[in-house]
Amino acid sequence: MDIENEILKKLNAITDKEWNEIVDKLTTYVHFKLKGRTLFGAHSEQNLGVNPVDYYVSEAIGKLFSLEWKWQYEKYPIHEQLQRIVGSMLSSNVEKFKAKKDNIALMKDEKLIVLAEKESDDNTNENYEIFKEALEECSKDDEELQLYVMALDECNSFDEMVVVLGFDKKKLYALQKKMTRRVITHLETKKALVK
Repeated sequence: MDIENEILKKLNAITDKEWNEIVDKLTTYVHFKLKGRTLFGAHSEQNLGVNPVDYYVSEAIGKLFSLEWKWQYEKYPIHEQLQRIVGSMLSSNVEKFKAKKDNIALMKDEKLIVLAEKESDDNTNENYEIFKEALEECSKDDEELQLYVMALDECNSFDEMVVVLGFDKKKLYALQKKMTRRVITHLETKKALVK
């Protein structure tokens, strides 16, 4: 119990100015770790419910103050300890996301993401081609969806898509949902015809 009091004492002794510097460093670190990984999957805003960078920064600090993670202050400066917490959270969220993907029925919005990942991970060109054809088929009557499909191919992150397309995030989410519904329906219809 003494160690926990000592940790809290040290955390509370950090000045506001020092915290600002720590948060800035941690934010930069999280941006670097998440580069290109926030469009879909475990680290996406859609999965986390909030901006991924904000999520990891605030959660890491929260875990330190709640003593869920004990600061090893003799071994690591505060910013390094926070980086270790973020690293662990990143790995943990990937594992949780994989388990969720594998073990439960997916929500409609996630089906397209999972499908895209499965098709690109699946080394068979046939499956990838079917998926690409579904994207093209489902967007051919809608100019905005065509732009969305092109950006999906070209961009590394959701934020990059926002910049490239000039759409706000809300509109991009709406396009993503619309595309997901269309592709799922298209693929399910195609599967039914094949059977």
